[in-house]
Amino acid sequence: MQAWRVNELGHPSAALRFEDVAVPEPGPDQVRIRVEAGNINFADILLCQGVYQDRPGLPFTPGLETCGVIAAVGPGVGLVPGTRIAGMAALPAGGFAEQALVRAATALAIPDDIPAADATVLYSTYQTAHVGLHHRAGLAPGEWLLVHGASSGVGAAAVRLGAAAGARVIATAGGPEKGSHCLTLGAEEVLDHRTADVYTEVMRITGGHGVDVAYDPVGGALGDLTRRLMAWEGRLLVIGFASGEIPSYPANHILVKNYAVLGLHWGLYRTKNPDLVARAHADLSSLVEVGALAPLVSRKLAFEDAPEGLTQLAAGTTVGKLAVSPP
Repeated sequence: MQAWRVNELGHPSAALRFEDVAVPEPGPDQVRIRVEAGNINFADILLCQGVYQDRPGLPFTPGLETCGVIAAVGPGVGLVPGTRIAGMAALPAGGFAEQALVRAATALAIPDDIPAADATVLYSTYQTAHVGLHHRAGLAPGEWLLVHGASSGVGAAAVRLGAAAGARVIATAGGPEKGSHCLTLGAEEVLDHRTADVYTEVMRITGGHGVDVAYDPVGGALGDLTRRLMAWEGRLLVIGFASGEIPSYPANHILVKNYAVLGLHWGLYRTKNPDLVARAHADLSSLVEVGALAPLVSRKLAFEDAPEGLTQLAAGTTVGKLAVSPP
């Protein structure tokens, strides 16, 4: 079969090689799928560079999130061949290949009427936003929701889900193209964080109220600013630190303004609370089936263009989510 392989660590544009490799055999708690689509993730860039939390050893195939039809199951696995699933790859046999291994414990069944590219994005990207907004923050209709990094990835998912829940969404993004994209996602107001006075504008838009829920995958200076924008009993969701800098939330400020800072590590819910993941997945699938979240993917890449997609993501030039499909 054909697969993208990393034989030497480095930037994806240099590290990835298109090769013929053996079809992997599933072990315990693994299934092998015929890949339909894979999610282009920032984590895959880190994986190629050797700085991701999982380090499978060379050589390996990246593609941490993938979707397809089960072709074979490992010893003791109760899943049935022919079932269409999305899940987390069992490295080193990741999803940027014609066939991949998936950790059976992470597998979620995907309805046949959901396109494969959407299904792989629905998995952790939209799960992160769903669990964050609804389970952690308890977002209510009519509340002000501030979403940073709103033009792609988990930020875009949060805008869509927030709008679907009846929240009034303020999005921040860099540049007019990304700002326009946020409006198509359902944002009521969009601010260019590069040029706008975000604090002044948010307070103007909300009539001095501030934001009830803030969804921050960026951190850094923008994250530090966000705490000042929290309304009474607001909830600040810490999703990640795409800026590379980790903000601080002084305890005295949290006390005086009476808001909560909530961390979200979605990956742990698969083992800590799998029932929650299943409920979120059912809700998300239902929203997709009625058209409330379509389309989820802004660009679908050919299999041979996987390195290009990762390069664009690393450069910050992408809008929306990218997915790749093998031939």
